[in-house]
Amino acid sequence: MKTEVRRWIWFLILGLLPVLYLEAVSLTAGAPFTVTGMVARWVACLGIGLLATISLPRQKAKNLWVWPWPGATLAGLGAATGILYALTSSTLAGWGVVIFIFALCLDLDSIFTPLPPESLSAGRGKSLLRLLIRGGFHATFALAAGCLVVIITQLEANFAEEEFFVALQALALAGFWLVLRVAWGITYRSFSAKTDSSTRGLHYDARWLAAGLVLLTVALLVTTVRSYQGSFYPSQASTFPGISAENPFLCGQVSTDPQTYNGTEVFHRILALVEANPNKTAPEYGMLALGTGEAHWAEAFHDSLLDEAQHKLFTGPAGSVKSVQYDAALRVYYYPRVRNAFSGLFTADEIDTLQHWFYAINRRALTVEWVDWLYALSLGKQPAGPYENQENGAGLLSLLEKEGLADPELSSRNRDYLASNPRGWVQRFRVTDDAAVYQPAWITNAYFQSLYTGQAPSSNMQRSFEWLLLQALPDGAPLRYNHVGAVSMDEIAYLGAELLGDDSYIWMAGRAMDYRQAAGTYLTAQPGLEQELDWVGTSPTYGSCLLYGDSGMPTQMGPLALDKIVFRDGWTEDSAYLLLNLRFTGWHRYKATNTVSLVYQNGSLAAENLSGKRFEWLPTGRSLFRDKRVPRENLNGLVIGRTGVSAVLYTLTGIGGPWAQDPPYYATVERFETGPEMDVSTTVIENWHGWTHRRSIYFVPNGPILVLDEASGPSTSSAELVWHLPGGAQSSGQRIRLREGESPAEVVFLPNKGEVHFNLNETGMHVQVSGTGSLSLATVFLTNDWAGAEVTATPNSITILGKRSVTISLGER
Repeated sequence: MKTEVRRWIWFLILGLLPVLYLEAVSLTAGAPFTVTGMVARWVACLGIGLLATISLPRQKAKNLWVWPWPGATLAGLGAATGILYALTSSTLAGWGVVIFIFALCLDLDSIFTPLPPESLSAGRGKSLLRLLIRGGFHATFALAAGCLVVIITQLEANFAEEEFFVALQALALAGFWLVLRVAWGITYRSFSAKTDSSTRGLHYDARWLAAGLVLLTVALLVTTVRSYQGSFYPSQASTFPGISAENPFLCGQVSTDPQTYNGTEVFHRILALVEANPNKTAPEYGMLALGTGEAHWAEAFHDSLLDEAQHKLFTGPAGSVKSVQYDAALRVYYYPRVRNAFSGLFTADEIDTLQHWFYAINRRALTVEWVDWLYALSLGKQPAGPYENQENGAGLLSLLEKEGLADPELSSRNRDYLASNPRGWVQRFRVTDDAAVYQPAWITNAYFQSLYTGQAPSSNMQRSFEWLLLQALPDGAPLRYNHVGAVSMDEIAYLGAELLGDDSYIWMAGRAMDYRQAAGTYLTAQPGLEQELDWVGTSPTYGSCLLYGDSGMPTQMGPLALDKIVFRDGWTEDSAYLLLNLRFTGWHRYKATNTVSLVYQNGSLAAENLSGKRFEWLPTGRSLFRDKRVPRENLNGLVIGRTGVSAVLYTLTGIGGPWAQDPPYYATVERFETGPEMDVSTTVIENWHGWTHRRSIYFVPNGPILVLDEASGPSTSSAELVWHLPGGAQSSGQRIRLREGESPAEVVFLPNKGEVHFNLNETGMHVQVSGTGSLSLATVFLTNDWAGAEVTATPNSITILGKRSVTISLGER
């Protein structure tokens, strides 16, 4: 009895080791220290040790083991806990699942560890070998424990978390298991060495157990990989009256802006800003040479291109990102065009040098590198070398073949790839990545492919430009979401004018140029802009729009699916604008279901917080703060607390934050109407861990904008409604002054359920309305003459009394 007491005292002391390890991991992850969190971790460590000890298998013969009846009973309870968790997803049952998995891996490790430590004295060489074998088993079960619990959370969340951080969490948990194994092993080492022929229980052969574990591991890995590959988008999507494949955009109408733009003038303004680029390379020189016809730009192109060829650019290993294939394609595009426009520019030897350089670029494009296998894991496609994202690889190979610059020995492989992967406008009208900045690159690659195939279905070509136009900001400012980069409509709109013959794109290019020139920025090369258009551009008349788009992956076609709602009251520079995102799908996806990406009027009134730490030790494509790395709480919408095993792992490691990061794939549109008095939408996400969020937007032309949020969920579950306001915002009660001056703007928060908190940070003001069980908030944006208007609420309406009175009926709340 005294021995047992001493063992427990030792385990209580040594149990602090894994707790301290977890505290260090949590601190590194940036999670705050709490006493309750530390106690929870310590209790979990003790629970794992106790369960592993009671259920510890005993060896009866060389390969024959017995699981004592108390242990078998606990195993049954563990299985029952797993079933209970599968049915309820409760956090308490999640704790039971995690404790059982870690204890089970301790018990299995005690079976498959070949020899106890004290028997490793038979010989130095054999002892070292046995130590290595033991270490291998320990590492195997450590990874098994860490990966298994993480896989459970990812299967539940449809792999919504950033992959590299998921791997880090699994490794951190594996380290926890190893530290726990040390503490537990020191305390109960004598049990692991004990052979007891009298023990009663469930008998089994360790060899069959090993075979079963291998089969289970293989089955789990196959299931996990297939689930991961199917996690990027659903195979079915909801519809909406008036939306179809032939009519994916449903829009109202607004008046035209009286300002017009001359196409010739806009073209030369574009060239001037390309010339102003201080970092010009061969494509910029090529565009200037073709656009101006001036020989000195052709000479600059000649020198720059030969210098790049001598340095063998784009022919070496790509590393973690293969987007350089797009950069290479720009050289392939401009070289034959400048050469044809300026005869005698290149000597025969120079032409030969460049030809062999393009051959090398072709070889590299068809070289499968390690990063291709990572993409293949996601895409479920045998890698071939061409970069699938934004169809960069297809664009490059199309130009190499079209311009006769492909390596003759690889030409058949190029053509086979292009024939088996018809993309671009032949297949869809937009990039499936959820970031505006990717669409111009996709359009350019679709253009390259059309030069090779001669196919460019006019409907998809038109919609590919409309996709950007319908989301464009009215004052020409660049638009960004899900990426630190932003898309400006200047060059890509001018290309749309050339390809579509639509003068509204001349207008959009001119408006974007006004903004860019005022901001003092410059341009890079845009293929297809080689000649001016002598047209007068007039503004679009599209009003608020419900947008559906192509879904899927770069290599897979998904259904036409709900994507965004754009509210606008005109195309003048001071027109109001709101962008509502409705999806969380695609390769480059972010957790934006039913969140407001931007409220805009003469500048940002509310926007996503896209500032975050860059991790230089991650591969380049994953170090940027974008896609799955952007946490839900950085967006403008509902956030809910983690539950289940996900909540348990956050408590243990502090990795990932306290909020759930797995919103539904799509919201549902219950209502979308446009009219002269008001544009209205109601969108809903349902059954998000028991929560329903209904967001209604009332957009009054030249008037206030009302966003009404109603959220309800489990009575014990915490949630917040979050808004991110720009820097300089000042609070006065529940009214926030966003800016002063000639174009003032305010926002008023009227919570019906929940408590409002205002927090200033380095990026602006973070507003949150928090509560449990239910939240209700009315958010009213007031600009220009409406700033300072009185806002009052009743259970069924909101009244804004400013230069005139507007009453918005809300129905029953």
